[in-house]
Amino acid sequence: MKIKVIACEVMKEEISSIEPLADEEFEFISMDFHLYPEKLRAELQKNIDRSIGYDRIILAFGLCGGATKGVKATHSEIILPMIHDCIPLFLCPEKCRLRDFRSEMGTFYLSNGWMITEKSILSEHQRVLKRFGSKKALSVLHRTYEGYKKILFINTGSEVQDEVIDQSKKIAQLVNAEYQTVQGETAFIEEIVRGPWDEVNFIKLPHLGIIKEEDFGINAK
Repeated sequence: MKIKVIACEVMKEEISSIEPLADEEFEFISMDFHLYPEKLRAELQKNIDRSIGYDRIILAFGLCGGATKGVKATHSEIILPMIHDCIPLFLCPEKCRLRDFRSEMGTFYLSNGWMITEKSILSEHQRVLKRFGSKKALSVLHRTYEGYKKILFINTGSEVQDEVIDQSKKIAQLVNAEYQTVQGETAFIEEIVRGPWDEVNFIKLPHLGIIKEEDFGINAK
């Protein structure tokens, strides 16, 4: 069976550590699309449309702000995790169900993948800093993240962990937020790539099927 895994680059390091099978291919979508759900949807559909000759597409994305809503399984079946965003990818669904996210409103979640991209918070801050100076750069940073009271770093044990933890602490200092870490897991990411794909944690979209919000447990209006 020929399989293609299409994933966000936020989990590139974790997925790349999984040895691909003989008939398996990994492709990563730039995080540049993260803040633009419609652009992300178009990019995902473009990648799926050109993925001809595969028996199965593994889409390592959640609902992602509605970005996957309306995506069509053009050439083969699609399997994707039944999650709303990338947090469960690093915490695993079971831990997320036990976690009281309502008590953590105002928490900004970070992981290694979020830190090493060219579009990371610190990278963007440095660009504004070089162009407009420290006062303007801090003003932009505080306006962008003023609603966040805590920075929570999900530790998945990557090779550059010490460096990115230091960077995440710096972000917390810059935005005057509390800083915490939590131990993450990569088991669910491995399950996305390898299976088994049960009906509790995964959506199985048949050939020519279209992803709907209610597939993720959201009632249609």
